[in-house]
Amino acid sequence: MENAFTGKPHVIIVGAGFGGLEAAKHFACENMRVTVIDRTNYHLFQPLLYQVATAALSPADIAAPVRAVLSKCRNVEVILAEVQSVDVDAKKVKTVDLEIDYDYLILATGARHSYFGHNEWEKLAPGLKSLEDAVELRRRILLAFEYAEKTTDESARR
Repeated sequence: MENAFTGKPHVIIVGAGFGGLEAAKHFACENMRVTVIDRTNYHLFQPLLYQVATAALSPADIAAPVRAVLSKCRNVEVILAEVQSVDVDAKKVKTVDLEIDYDYLILATGARHSYFGHNEWEKLAPGLKSLEDAVELRRRILLAFEYAEKTTDESARR
């Protein structure tokens, strides 16, 4: 299949996590157009999220700009958007502002936490999949330390 505009097949990759970036780098060596769509403009190194949550690293230490990561890939375009829908029959990806034709589609949107039908557990066991999750967990940990520092009740301190 060839894109009428460029004469090259067009691959759309939804997601700029490990899978999406690896696919983009692989296809960067091929004679095709590659478009990476992600709702954030950074690639998050998730294995170090706990370091952000414990204040050992700042969020910027584990988030690299997607365009910088793919800067040497001349046939790769990065679009900051959230995919609203995919029309498989028409081979179109739709965002709020765009409708993009594709020849091949890779969905690499990552994972999310699950409480297995027990959403009430979320307040007791917050997820750790995003920078926002890590910063919120850090806030909660530091507030707990502050509370323990101020309280005079020894049992509450523990």
